[in-house]
Amino acid sequence: MQDWQFPTPAFLPRLTGPALAVRQQSGQSSGRSGMRPRLVRRAGGWSLGCLQGGVGLAFAALAWSLAATASGDERGDARPPAAYPPVTVQVCGAPARFDTPPRRAVTHDVNLTEMFLALDLEDRMAGYSGIRSSKTVAPEYRARLERLPLLSDKGLSLEALVGAGADFVFGGWSYGFQPGEVTPEALARFGIGSYILSESCIRVGARRKVSLEDTFDDLLNLGRIFRIEARARAFIDRQRAELAKIAAALSGVKTRPRVFVYDSGETVPLTTGRFAMPQAMIELAGGANIFDDLPNSWMRANWEDVIHRDPEWIVIIDYGQPNAAGKIAFLLARQELAQVTAIRERRFVTLDYAAATPGPRNVESVRALAKALHPEAFR
Repeated sequence: MQDWQFPTPAFLPRLTGPALAVRQQSGQSSGRSGMRPRLVRRAGGWSLGCLQGGVGLAFAALAWSLAATASGDERGDARPPAAYPPVTVQVCGAPARFDTPPRRAVTHDVNLTEMFLALDLEDRMAGYSGIRSSKTVAPEYRARLERLPLLSDKGLSLEALVGAGADFVFGGWSYGFQPGEVTPEALARFGIGSYILSESCIRVGARRKVSLEDTFDDLLNLGRIFRIEARARAFIDRQRAELAKIAAALSGVKTRPRVFVYDSGETVPLTTGRFAMPQAMIELAGGANIFDDLPNSWMRANWEDVIHRDPEWIVIIDYGQPNAAGKIAFLLARQELAQVTAIRERRFVTLDYAAATPGPRNVESVRALAKALHPEAFR
């Protein structure tokens, strides 16, 4: 068995990071042979590899490149990529330049995928990942999502991304990106661009606060990257107008009920500190997160602190098993929680996973929370 490398031709811009590695291997006993792209780990990181036989991976990559750069393509944009000026956006506080609009994007997780669909970007997508059956997609997006390939219902896979001909990935830290696994740096070695969800930047650096403006910034940045800024601004303007209506309804509110976010967990609860999106939504809805003093995003707490901080409302994140009804039943059955106000009064609000994480449903979630916490303001 022998390895050899050759330089990537200039006409394959997506493969200009590492050299294209080809692993020669003897035929299998079944007599079937073919070229199958895969990744091989080398001292310097990951490289592309393939098995002997069939059409070379270089020609497969060339096909993706030609499909992505053809003018007047089926994605409804007649301008070739060279017709667009470069754009630079801030990603976790650092500038990132995009010379041309991506043509084969991949999104990870349901909320990030819904952001793409809210901007009508499905024609620029090569697929999506991270959406299991337990994560509910909004009804208005389901038919469009069904037309796209699911690359993985679990984590991001470099091999699947390269095999799909991806030229861009929208993910986040703990939303597909993991140190030592799939990262923006690892993607860049294969000429794949990326954008990181703003809420998740707390995992790699300090932040002052979390806000729905983070989601709006992400939507606007996607609009700039894909050269649909006017479309993104129009969507954001509608969202801000709805927020203004909610704020007006809550203008006379004097109290802020204490709120506990319950994601999952029995021995210890998974909840949110002050850098997770529910913090911002609860504030805008006229409530107070009981863990807003903890400088973390999605995090593990303990039941003793929940009891001591005595939430008046509990937000249930509905995904996985048990479902929302099962999580409520679990909380009601715990004797040590019996005197917690929210449990004693049975005050629960349920949000889908995609409604509780950064995405196009955040404003809708603010309204649902505000109506629960302050029903008198919406009569």
